[in-house]
Amino acid sequence: MMQSFFARPSPRLAPSRSGRIQPRSPARWMALLASAFLAVPACSASGGSGVDTTGSGGATGATAGETVSSGSGLGGEGGLGLGVGGFVGVGGGTPDPTSDVQVVITADNAYSFGYGDVAGITHFTQGQRAQTAGQIFNCGEGPESYVVPAADAPASAYLYIVTWDDLSVTQGVLGQFLRAGGAPLYTGDPKFEVCATGINLSSSTTGPSQVEVNTQIGICNSGAGAPATTSAGWVNSVGAVTPKAVGTLAIGEANDPTSGGTFPPTCPTGAIPAVGTIDPASHWMWYQPGGVADAFHSTGTNTFRAYLIFRLAAHDIPQPPK
Repeated sequence: MMQSFFARPSPRLAPSRSGRIQPRSPARWMALLASAFLAVPACSASGGSGVDTTGSGGATGATAGETVSSGSGLGGEGGLGLGVGGFVGVGGGTPDPTSDVQVVITADNAYSFGYGDVAGITHFTQGQRAQTAGQIFNCGEGPESYVVPAADAPASAYLYIVTWDDLSVTQGVLGQFLRAGGAPLYTGDPKFEVCATGINLSSSTTGPSQVEVNTQIGICNSGAGAPATTSAGWVNSVGAVTPKAVGTLAIGEANDPTSGGTFPPTCPTGAIPAVGTIDPASHWMWYQPGGVADAFHSTGTNTFRAYLIFRLAAHDIPQPPK
């Protein structure tokens, strides 16, 4: 039967910190440059050194400033590069995100949500398998909302959805990820990756623990899974991400009102204000081991090698325009 879960608390907000360099006045800069030009001969340098803007999530986010034509550069996120014997350049590279990530997820049959880095999950919300189809699809009891603080979602972060099913009727995961003020990124986007652990949790109510999931992430990262019963590593919609991984990310139908699909429209945008809604552009996704015509209908056995771990790199979530 189609199932999801009961509501759970969203991860708490965490304050962010900034190490931004404050520009000086134009007159002060010109004086510094003039004195530097007179005092020191030019020499070559390939890049400026970045200023660390570590957030509370523990990840370093500053990138090197665009360098001067000669000399050493000083710069960071949005900073200015000062070169001895050169000119001032605007900070370059990819700046660390400065806004929270808003997340809405539902799954058939169940999921847990977490975020951390490429090595594993540091913030984890344990899931529960629901008992009715309404707890997957209905507004107010189906899709659930989370907020990942900006400090916990630097460019180096990863967001994870851990899913399992009851080996009956249908299975899939649906959702969207949005930086406040930016464009959404939807499930079904080719930027998602999935690893099939091969562990059958069809009778589980709560799914794997954080420790168990992190153990499996380590196996996925190293490509140590058995290829006959797991994905043997991470795959995307094209194929192997981890060398010798098997299968692909399966991308299914959109969350739109088109009749005759596998899934009904799932609390679409605007259906009920102030609840978790999912845009029609979001697509259901699952794992395709190969040799199966439809990854979203159960065969009654663990053909799809669940439970599954989906991941999304935080740097792939569009940042708001400046």
